Amino acid sequence: MNKLLIGTAAAALFVSPAVAGPLAVTVGGYYNSVIYSQDVDGTDTRDIGIHNDAEIIFKGKGKAKNGMEIGFQVQLEAEGSGESDQIDENYIYVKGDFGKVEIGAENNAAYKQQVMAPKFLGWKTYDNNFKTWAEVSDFDKPHLDGVEGDALKINYYSPKINGFQFSYSLTPDASKTSGDTALYDDSGKGSSTAIGVKYSGKIGGMKVKASYGINELDEDAGVAPREDSAFGLSVSSGDVTVGGTSFTKDANGTETNVLHYGIAYKLSKGHTVGLGMHTQDKDGGADVDIVALGGNIKLGAGTKLTYSYETVEDSVDGDSTFMGVGLLLKF
Repeated sequence: MNKLLIGTAAAALFVSPAVAGPLAVTVGGYYNSVIYSQDVDGTDTRDIGIHNDAEIIFKGKGKAKNGMEIGFQVQLEAEGSGESDQIDENYIYVKGDFGKVEIGAENNAAYKQQVMAPKFLGWKTYDNNFKTWAEVSDFDKPHLDGVEGDALKINYYSPKINGFQFSYSLTPDASKTSGDTALYDDSGKGSSTAIGVKYSGKIGGMKVKASYGINELDEDAGVAPREDSAFGLSVSSGDVTVGGTSFTKDANGTETNVLHYGIAYKLSKGHTVGLGMHTQDKDGGADVDIVALGGNIKLGAGTKLTYSYETVEDSVDGDSTFMGVGLLLKF
């Protein structure tokens, strides 16, 4: 399978003739800022906390003379100089009748296909990048990116057939999780593969999305084994969307199970409310239960006011409460 993927990637690159014109480059991104009132058990914290999450995203896209699309994406972390990885995901791609091939420092294809809980705040509850839940509990994101992160890889996505799309990823060296380039010594962490499938379509008038993926480390000698898997489902009918994901991480025989799900309801064209829940248990570790209740109000093009009430219960670290008001800018 790995040789087939490499062959597909090579063919996609070599059969791409000269680009018909210059690549069109756009700049976009988001800035998400929340002011929290916070109460944490067992830890002396400030009553007020400010948390940011921001990226500037550069995209390029052009057409080859045979009609294939060629492009790139570079994501720049923008929320502070304290980040250790200022350049986030970055990759090039080729897209055509054969599907799509991505090469670079990007998350694996199975991760990018994951169906998750609906979004109703200015941020995704399953991808909380604020230093809140993870600072007061053993919160684990239900993502299929934990084996190799943004290590350099090849992603392949098949064409969609009757609503189904398949994907495969190969990461030659899983140790460089930030995407650094290095000589691939066969004595580090190992290589990894990811396989995924996603369905999107309509059933009985409802919009349905489903996904399954697995991310596995082919570990080097002396390295602990690791395998992650996840199943996701989302159903939308009218103004209501219900969905979530069931995620399992097996790290050297220690299993962590996460169920993250939620519901979103559109009160109006510019106002969405919702509820998100996160249940997590780990062999020999803490049980974590998180509830997030809130919504967002559209203030204008690319601007939303967000509000939330969040409770975190950790069987080891205790309970915490966050009440926040924020602003999301998308450009």
